[in-house]
Amino acid sequence: MHRSIPLADLSQYPRFLSDHIIRSPFSGDGADAPLRSLDRFTVAHREALVDGVLSDLTRWNAPPAAIAAARELGNDAAYAVVTGQQAGIATGPLYTIYKAMGTIRAAEKLSALHPGSRFVPVFWIEGDDHDFDEARSIALLDRGGNPAHLQYDDGDSRPLHVGDRAVGGEGIAALVESLRGILPPTDFTEEALAAVTTAYGNGVATIADGFARALYMILGNLPLVLVSSRNPALKRLAGDIFAREAADPRPLFNALAARTETLKADGVPTPITPKPGALFITHEGERRSLDPVDGGYDIRGTGSHLSFEEAVALAHAEPGRFSPNVALRPIVQDAILPTALYLGGPSEVAYLHQIASLYPLFGIEPSLIAPRPFVMLLEPKVRRALELAGITLERLLAADFSAADLLVDRELEKALGEAGAGALDGIHAAFAGMESITRQIDPTLEKALGSATAGASKGIEDLTKRLGSALRKKQQTEIDRLNGARGMVLPEGKLQERSLNAIYFINKYGMEKFRAALGEIGIDEDGMQVMEL
Repeated sequence: MHRSIPLADLSQYPRFLSDHIIRSPFSGDGADAPLRSLDRFTVAHREALVDGVLSDLTRWNAPPAAIAAARELGNDAAYAVVTGQQAGIATGPLYTIYKAMGTIRAAEKLSALHPGSRFVPVFWIEGDDHDFDEARSIALLDRGGNPAHLQYDDGDSRPLHVGDRAVGGEGIAALVESLRGILPPTDFTEEALAAVTTAYGNGVATIADGFARALYMILGNLPLVLVSSRNPALKRLAGDIFAREAADPRPLFNALAARTETLKADGVPTPITPKPGALFITHEGERRSLDPVDGGYDIRGTGSHLSFEEAVALAHAEPGRFSPNVALRPIVQDAILPTALYLGGPSEVAYLHQIASLYPLFGIEPSLIAPRPFVMLLEPKVRRALELAGITLERLLAADFSAADLLVDRELEKALGEAGAGALDGIHAAFAGMESITRQIDPTLEKALGSATAGASKGIEDLTKRLGSALRKKQQTEIDRLNGARGMVLPEGKLQERSLNAIYFINKYGMEKFRAALGEIGIDEDGMQVMEL
């Protein structure tokens, strides 16, 4: 069971691009958009592609459905429906998994729209990047429902490609023990921890390998083809792209700069800041930028230099040593894969639109673009908190949400104060009426009258304080419950899908129930899909 919340209603949703720029390829006018040419993808290219992909899938214990889907890429009418993400420990944030599921759904939709072609869902594991801090981090909620951040450490401070970083048994064991100490113990804890230990054990060489195995373990037997950007056989299929850029970095830079200025003038977001040079090289095992200078490139931070001719020759001879920056990466990706559609997050959709004019420089056609699914998992505890408070999930997610303003009964607080003050006034008035009578009957009892007046007043004051304390306690319990619910859907103010890791939910609800929720994800829904667990 699930429903959707319009993205426009979510202040936390990062809107990078106007909806009208990207047409849906699944319905309306977008469904008639032509698919790119497959001329580049010769029989030899496809054979090399399939062989390279299968070599990785075998090492990653890919399920039968994924192996069969990979072989489909060898068909001359086959397209790839692609998404991707940097390799991260235990698959990283939840949206990584949502991207994977969305790609499978998108391939199904396109297959129905274009029955003469085949569409294979592909997940591009970006291992060329060097942002290890992002890749090694994992976030979840601890036993008290508070955000907890853990990091895998391999003890290597060099600027390595993330996909090349070796997995250390001690580092993974330490991470698993930290998870065990933070996660609430459940019937599924061992199953959740096994997803990590198994994915990174038994001879796994790199973080990219462990990422792939973890993703397959979580998804199960689905037809998703994982592809590593670090696969040297696949890099050879883009050798001409690396060589073209290496020969002269000016055309790409100039075209991107011009495109960026045009989009800015139209008020369209441009996430990429144009910079000269779009290539990195593996130098003595480290990822180093190739900085354009007169006549060639400096290999940043090394004192080494390559002429343009040497860089081109190296790109032809050893393309596996090259990797692209963010502006060139999609072009390299689409040179390797017969991409019909790329499924991206908000920033990806924006920068793909920004670089669309660069494709012709390399003789490549751009693919179609569509947004990935946006998903929120709604736990029973959150649903109960909403029901008890009588509010909607949309209200809980609102930027100006305040549990105190919503739940503290100011009218009741005011009424209690007024009632207490009125009771005291009544006591004082009543005892004042007895004062003259007391003097007439027995003046010695005036002191007793005063004591009785003070006692009655204190009784009312004490009762008013106790009632106030009970009201605040009742309200604070409700406030804490609702704030806790908000923290589960917006941990640290971020959308759940952008922060929490799947291990948190697998530990609480089990792999089977988590997969069942994933199975409900749709691809053509315009909003945040809310899945009830």
